[in-house]
Amino acid sequence: MAALTDDQALADLNAAAEVIWENTVAHCPGLSVDVVPSLASTNTALMEQARQGLTTPTLLTAVHQTAGRGRQGRQWSAQPGQSLTFSLGLPLKLDTIPGGGSALSLAVGLALARALDVAFSQLGYPAPVTQLKWPNDLWWHQRKLGGILIEATGVPSLPQQQRWVVIGVGLNVGPVPDQAQAASLQEHWSTDAPRLTPGQVWSWLAPELVRAVLRFEQQGFAPLAAAYRDRDALFGHTVQLWSRAGTTDLGALAPDQQGQALGVNEQGALLVHTDKEIQTWTTGDVSVRLQTP
Repeated sequence: MAALTDDQALADLNAAAEVIWENTVAHCPGLSVDVVPSLASTNTALMEQARQGLTTPTLLTAVHQTAGRGRQGRQWSAQPGQSLTFSLGLPLKLDTIPGGGSALSLAVGLALARALDVAFSQLGYPAPVTQLKWPNDLWWHQRKLGGILIEATGVPSLPQQQRWVVIGVGLNVGPVPDQAQAASLQEHWSTDAPRLTPGQVWSWLAPELVRAVLRFEQQGFAPLAAAYRDRDALFGHTVQLWSRAGTTDLGALAPDQQGQALGVNEQGALLVHTDKEIQTWTTGDVSVRLQTP
């Protein structure tokens, strides 16, 4: 099937933006839903927006994202029509919530996973249950389907107890080059149906994301812990852990710790049973991989 042209991709996302706004405005009055042809990074754009004093809740996506970023500075490659990359920026009382941004990443992943499962089920296209690989990945059959990047900063235009929080999401919609390592939504879409588009997927995910983030601000992660455990891709597996922030070539380094993953606590920290004790690991200082045979 032919790829979307830039004009088709832009029209697809603009149509989705209208649907998203209609399904979200009651929960988040004043929300802006923006689509642009091209920019470097939706997360970077929303962080810069806040530094300029504009802290209106905003959903932002682009047809072309030329310098998308993942966790620890990794690049997220986004191809028009093949990937969905978008960000949500809004003020949150993040520092008053147990677990802060670490727990928020898990709540976001859970919201996205639920939204995907519901959409595929309602449309009659069987797909595997979307799993969550701590701290910020969505998985199908132990292959990465998407990722989450959360950034936060204090800005003078906000009250002292609030921070500007940007939640970036990247998701593989169309086929990916290395299917042994990555999954895509198109794999479980009927070949007889119209092409699955980023705009269609955006309209599934964005309203639930906004609602979930607002609930998280009020309730924290604790009420979600059991639901997260049901989707935990690491639970019961042996994991290797590195505490070197910013390290990208982990295979060249011996892990700092190894043990059995026992889920997460009510603050979103990973629980790992090592030889001597149960340790807690937080998003800010760890990369984690399943132990390979």
